[in-house]
Amino acid sequence: MLLCAGSLLQAQVYQQGFFLKDYRPIYRINPALFPDTDFIGGFEVTRDRAQNYGASSYLFPRDGEVVTGLHESVSADEFLGRLPDVIGQNVLIGVNLFSYGIKRGDAYHTFEVSAHIPSSYSVPKSVFDLLKRGTVLDEYDLSRFGVRGQAYIELAYGYGRRLSDVVSIGGRIKLLAAMWGASYRFTRFNVEKNASGSYTIFSRAELDLPSRFYKIETLPDQEVNLMDIKSNYLFPLPTGGGAAVDLGVAVTPNKYLTLSASILDLGGIVWHYGNASISHDYMTFDGLGSFSYSELNKNALTEKAEEIGKKFLNGLKPRRNSDQVRWEVLPFTANLGVRYTLPCCEQVRLGAIANYTNNQYTPYWEARLGVDYDPFPWLDLTGSFGRSQYGFVYGFGLAAKFSRFQLYFGYENSTCGSLKRSSTPIDPAHKAWSVGLTYDL
Repeated sequence: MLLCAGSLLQAQVYQQGFFLKDYRPIYRINPALFPDTDFIGGFEVTRDRAQNYGASSYLFPRDGEVVTGLHESVSADEFLGRLPDVIGQNVLIGVNLFSYGIKRGDAYHTFEVSAHIPSSYSVPKSVFDLLKRGTVLDEYDLSRFGVRGQAYIELAYGYGRRLSDVVSIGGRIKLLAAMWGASYRFTRFNVEKNASGSYTIFSRAELDLPSRFYKIETLPDQEVNLMDIKSNYLFPLPTGGGAAVDLGVAVTPNKYLTLSASILDLGGIVWHYGNASISHDYMTFDGLGSFSYSELNKNALTEKAEEIGKKFLNGLKPRRNSDQVRWEVLPFTANLGVRYTLPCCEQVRLGAIANYTNNQYTPYWEARLGVDYDPFPWLDLTGSFGRSQYGFVYGFGLAAKFSRFQLYFGYENSTCGSLKRSSTPIDPAHKAWSVGLTYDL
């Protein structure tokens, strides 16, 4: 049976490269943009992290000290008002293993092999509402709780062509090989108040461990035995596959101005969940009531939770699921950009780029202005700043040429700051960096 299971995370694109003069893999941002030379490349590494919360979401200054939002001096409205509806973080690691670009007349062909490792977690704000105020509402929806990690290989072919001196078009088709995954998510997790004043928990959770590396044994009652994991194959084999496309168009009214529009990662992956399991149950309890901070410190909440926890956790024991084929969508990314070379000083280029990525629970957008300057034939420098969903963003990058080699590096960040002697951001943050090497043929 084929099911739809939300979405993966996007394969992050190095946006800072849009401003560089001779960024060889610029077709990743827009397949209608491509260099004027043949090249090969490999072992480019990109890391991207975005989270829609920071330390200021749950830490509060009080009388010279810092307390959490659960402290009795922090009101429920003040604490919950700082939290998004779904608290989440996305981390993406991408490694380009091989890339090759070749020009033939007005056309440009590209071939790439890359690996992508996305991971994420999400927690609904209702969880913290329960912890802060107890069961004071008639209903709570906790169903957007989940954690996941995945790895897939991408084989991509791209084709770009100049239709005229003004218009170029391009596209890339990507074949995706699903290698490994792990996820646990609630498709239903509701706490509802009954007429008698008690509460009933309705839950349905899915545990998916797609991999041909191992096999998880099943107990007689169809419960998945997570303590009995056996090797399945000696060599790694895909556990699913899929496809995606990139489409783009570029307009160059004159040699100084370029307008760019693209949409990336339209597609998805069909995963075979050989180790899929599901659990569902319901139970009734008297409610949690409300707690003061001192009672929380005395483990009153823990003691109350233990009264219902054992029965609830027993109902969440995963049992083998026959629905083992699942379709997951790649979140698309839309880009709009413009670049302009100063006629009076062709070493300087100005530009702007805006993008939107449709992640499932934490969609992200940003828009930035950039300037690029190549003071020497072997050095290209760029910087950018702008706004994002999480506030002010900035970035810088460089491309250094030596012989036929080109080394490029880029860094992008939010101006959120971090806690002292810690990498924990103070406010919601987006941070990315990329480094790569190419060789002109």
